[in-house]
Amino acid sequence: MLRRRLDLSRLRLPLAPLLALWALLFHLWWPGVNLPSIPTLPGGTLPGVTLPTLPGGTLPTPPTTAPGTGTGTGTGTGTGGGMGTPGPAPSGPLSGKYFSGNYTNAAGTRAYTGYVPSTYHAGTAVPLIVALHGCTQNADVFSKQTQLDNLAESKNFIVVYPEQPSSANNLQCWNWFQASDMQRNQGEPTIIAGITQWVQQNYTIDSKRTYVEGFSAGGAMAAVMGATYPDMYSAIGVGSGIEYNGGTAALGGGQLDATQAGQAAYQAMGGYARILPALVFHGQQDKTVPVSNATYLVKQWLTTDDLADDGSINGSIPTAPASTQNQVSAGGQPYTVTTYHDGHGQEILQYWLVANMEHAWSGGCSCESYSYPSGPDETRAMYDFFMNHAKP
Repeated sequence: MLRRRLDLSRLRLPLAPLLALWALLFHLWWPGVNLPSIPTLPGGTLPGVTLPTLPGGTLPTPPTTAPGTGTGTGTGTGTGGGMGTPGPAPSGPLSGKYFSGNYTNAAGTRAYTGYVPSTYHAGTAVPLIVALHGCTQNADVFSKQTQLDNLAESKNFIVVYPEQPSSANNLQCWNWFQASDMQRNQGEPTIIAGITQWVQQNYTIDSKRTYVEGFSAGGAMAAVMGATYPDMYSAIGVGSGIEYNGGTAALGGGQLDATQAGQAAYQAMGGYARILPALVFHGQQDKTVPVSNATYLVKQWLTTDDLADDGSINGSIPTAPASTQNQVSAGGQPYTVTTYHDGHGQEILQYWLVANMEHAWSGGCSCESYSYPSGPDETRAMYDFFMNHAKP
């Protein structure tokens, strides 16, 4: 894992090459990838700066914009005029059914997999959780890491895992930092929203209990989805992620002021702006996405909610926590849960901080990397928070 921190403020470079370096690094470091010492590109240097070599030597290929069709049986229209097609439902260790397919609209194509619990009955609405994996992960890894399928089976909800291909980002990161992937009806947000809508159309889903959560880059994209589709998602869960429009924060570089980020998220909401419940989960020892990002993320959503409440930043949403509880997990790990309320005393945000955890999914399965099995159960914490926050 890279341990050096990049302080962009110390570089004295023209803006264009600096931005080029900035964009290049984004595709190299996230989250916690073990890389060797960084070699130089032949002849590819900026004054006082050495550019790293990309794995494979190429920049990631942007997603296709041509509409297409998928494989499998059945069809469903989606956001942006796209199409989703389910594949076969393979058998698995749980008694429910698995599904998979591809969703395509003008922004590109993404695969997805999902799980339907054995207790599901068409015609009876159930919650839906959209789960976004981190870099170097895929849908299968994230489902095992979080054990969301098991929880879906026991609690009767459907879960779907959109999957980022290496053709869109060479480390399979969601492109939360790209301007084209931070707006409604554009880029990856419209694809993820389309997959969400496809599930809603093909299963009996409670539209007031549809949620999105993610880890690392997926957590950052979950924050983007909350800002761009607050009408679709009732609440969001951000695990080890960053604020909306967080830029180079994950690199330890420049970070948008949390108030400005809150204003940007409010603007992205447009006419759909509303107070959006959020749960933030982070490890205090995180070296990949430093814990300061969680502090910024909390302030960003409190600012966004303040604006969504009455159109101005006037303290209608208190910034002081309503409560802070110190607890110890079943695995013996200390953590705190800080709760924030709106002006009417209703909970709108929780911030879970795990004292000894680095960059990981707390309570995650030891069968996958970036898991912290002895910490509090992040999967269950997000589910419980979601179930207490149905959309009005």
